Amino acid sequence: MRLALEFLLAIFSGILAGAVGGGGGMLFVPILVFSGLTPVAAVATSNIGILVTTASATFSNARARLVPWRRVLMIGIPAVIIAPLGAWVAHQLPGTALLLGFAALNLLNVVLTNQRIEAEDAEHAHHTNPASRTQVVLTGGSGGFLGGLFGIGGGLITIPLQILWLNTPIKVAARVSLAVIVMSSTAALVGHAVNGAEIDWRAGLFLGLGGLIGAPIGAHLLRRMTPRMATRLLQTVLIGVAILVTTKAVVG
Repeated sequence: MRLALEFLLAIFSGILAGAVGGGGGMLFVPILVFSGLTPVAAVATSNIGILVTTASATFSNARARLVPWRRVLMIGIPAVIIAPLGAWVAHQLPGTALLLGFAALNLLNVVLTNQRIEAEDAEHAHHTNPASRTQVVLTGGSGGFLGGLFGIGGGLITIPLQILWLNTPIKVAARVSLAVIVMSSTAALVGHAVNGAEIDWRAGLFLGLGGLIGAPIGAHLLRRMTPRMATRLLQTVLIGVAILVTTKAVVG
């Protein structure tokens, strides 16, 4: 029963990742923590599921020719460079601090993602506006760092920053985020392995399999959802997860 529940949650994580551009880590990490892994092991293991899930969603988007690869590389390269640093910091923090930081990041993103409400979809799916090199580097670097630190892939921060700094339409930002997370989660996983993380490969692949089923469904839904619908869905999940993780950190 427990494995079945985890698998269903993993499928839901995949749907959510494909629909809102997150890597699924917002649910993968809590699932792993409540399954008995230490916080840092959960963060490290989450990257396996994230990698599988986002790769599936990106493949679906790429087949539909909806991925602006130049923008992906511009944001992805800084993310790959910085993600191992976030992984290193995760190994220096107490488990309780890591969980509380994870919850705080979720709540911060509830505020940041309000920008999605004002973001209007461009008439052309691949339209993005020019941005400075510094803004691009900070967008990718911050996403990579937080992805390595909290095992969330980094989409929760790169999407709002793409909207705020890079003037990117919401749906394009989500697709770019998914592709960047494929790169950054790989780098984060390597960073955790180098730091001696107890990575549960079987659990990570199990979550990834569930996400693999759900991600194409979410990517398809993204093409049909309004920015407001995608934002409200994400915010609801973020608040619920923050409450659960905070309770786990405080009560144990």
